[in-house]
Amino acid sequence: MVVIREVPSPEGMKDVFPVAKSAWGMEEAESFIADMLNALKFHGGLVLGAYDGGRMVGFQYAFIGRRGKLFYLYSHMTGVVEEKKYSGIGYELKMAQKRWARENGFKLVAWTFDPLMGLNANFNVRKLGVIARTYLPNFYGLMTDKLNRGAETDRFVAEWWVESKSERESFDPASFAAVNSTAPLEGSMRKLTGINKITGNELVVEIPYSFTELKSAHPEAAVEWRVRSREIFTSLFSSGYAAVSFTSSGKRSYYLLRKGPVGHGVPATSPFSGGL
Repeated sequence: MVVIREVPSPEGMKDVFPVAKSAWGMEEAESFIADMLNALKFHGGLVLGAYDGGRMVGFQYAFIGRRGKLFYLYSHMTGVVEEKKYSGIGYELKMAQKRWARENGFKLVAWTFDPLMGLNANFNVRKLGVIARTYLPNFYGLMTDKLNRGAETDRFVAEWWVESKSERESFDPASFAAVNSTAPLEGSMRKLTGINKITGNELVVEIPYSFTELKSAHPEAAVEWRVRSREIFTSLFSSGYAAVSFTSSGKRSYYLLRKGPVGHGVPATSPFSGGL
């Protein structure tokens, strides 16, 4: 007997494409993705392209999400071709997305990102001005692409409230109590050595300067960072803290976490407190 149920896990989602391939004769995932994006746009989502001449060099797509009575724009993916990375295209795509969200009545744009990837944290938290206060362990399951292989796919939920300011203030990490302790390995790489029992309205949490480099050179240390930082952020978020800024200084990277109000027009509690 065939049983119909919701697909329960990230790994189970991967079973969808073989069925689509058999049912519609799809030979490649490109057709599956293109059809999905076309339907998403028609039914109220957003698909943006960045073009250099006639060539697309970046894209972004988002769809409508809902938590209780709050409808928001969920930004699933933003990408730029390799040779155009760090050229400002990603930022322009995100700002266009924010304008579209405001014009179409959304108060919130949300997405997920890896809390240990410093470049993403700097872009999202410092430059765009998102806050993060929800932690999702192994959200996508195990992934095989070059950015994600080698560690479980834990994620922060980025909350980008469209009426909040866009760039966070800089800060000196030495001015705040540190939640975790680290020690050098080699070059700019460090290992996590301990968690400190501290309190206060503002705290800093260190992350690897380059988690990708650490995964390649010291996979055991990378796993330790993942497991222990999961413990740190889960505990802090459940205690009312939010990640509100980010900085890198002297080949070391830090989040600033704050307890209490986190910005104009931002609710006191996250709409994602129960996960996504």
